[in-house]
Amino acid sequence: MTTLTELSILIVDPKGDAAFGLRQSFIAAGAKAHVVESLAFAERLLDAKSIDAVVLPYSQDPQTVAFCRMLAARNIPSVFTSEPPARYPTRRQMSGAIIAVKGLVAECGAQTYQLVH
Repeated sequence: MTTLTELSILIVDPKGDAAFGLRQSFIAAGAKAHVVESLAFAERLLDAKSIDAVVLPYSQDPQTVAFCRMLAARNIPSVFTSEPPARYPTRRQMSGAIIAVKGLVAECGAQTYQLVH
């Protein structure tokens, strides 16, 4: 089983669709998991706690784009719980969030973000 011991993960879930399952999976893998319903609450938590990665739904709205830019400036990797709209037909599936977070956090220092399969 993949372990995330000592990592702190922030889950942003405005609709409450995925938060419970994701939180339980992260806790089972050894991580601390925090759940918020909005980007505003997420930013407050980022100011108050040390967060290693953020899981959030994909969106191109200005608030999400600004939030993701702020994460990049803080060197905090993000994992999207939904895929962006396909530019071209594809059969590729996204990885599970736990594996993706582990991969992004491990590669964060090297500044090489790759899709983890």
